[in-house]
Amino acid sequence: MGNLSRLIIHGCAASLMMISMGCSEQGGSPPSGSVSEPSPDIEPNPTVVPALNLAESFDELIIEDGFTFAMQRTVKVDISFSQKQGFTEISIFSATDPNTNMPINLLEKAQLYNAIKFSTSLPVPSYTESMVVVINGDSYAELHLPIDETNYIHYLVE
Repeated sequence: MGNLSRLIIHGCAASLMMISMGCSEQGGSPPSGSVSEPSPDIEPNPTVVPALNLAESFDELIIEDGFTFAMQRTVKVDISFSQKQGFTEISIFSATDPNTNMPINLLEKAQLYNAIKFSTSLPVPSYTESMVVVINGDSYAELHLPIDETNYIHYLVE
C-alpha cells in the first residue's frame, strides 16, 4: 500500500473518530441517577474572517497545465532483450535526484534468469512522465524511459 493510500486511510479514520466524538456528549451518557447540566450557549465571534478566498464558480479557478483529478495511474512496462539473459537484475525507479543525479523512489526490483523479456505493471503518480531503469546495478547505463499516452513503456535492450 502506498504512502498516499495510507495517508488517506488515516485521514478518514481520524475524521470519523472526531465526528463520532463530536456527536456524543462529552463524557458519554451520565451515570444513572445524575442530572446533566445543559451547556452554556456559545455565541459565534462576528470578527472572525475566513482566511481562504473561495472562488464563486469553477470558471474563476486557475488550474495549472497538466493537472488531472487522477492521483495515480498504472503503467505497463515491457523490457525486451535481443539475447537470452543469464542472470540479470532490473531496478525501476520513478525519478532521479536532482542533486546527486542518482535514481530515487524504487518501484520494483526483479531478477531474471534465462529470460528474454521482463514485463510488469506499476502504479505511479499521475505527474510522472518517465521512469528510470537500471540493469545489473550499473548506474552509468541507466535508461530514462518515457511513458507514452497509453501508459506504456517498451524498450529493447540490444
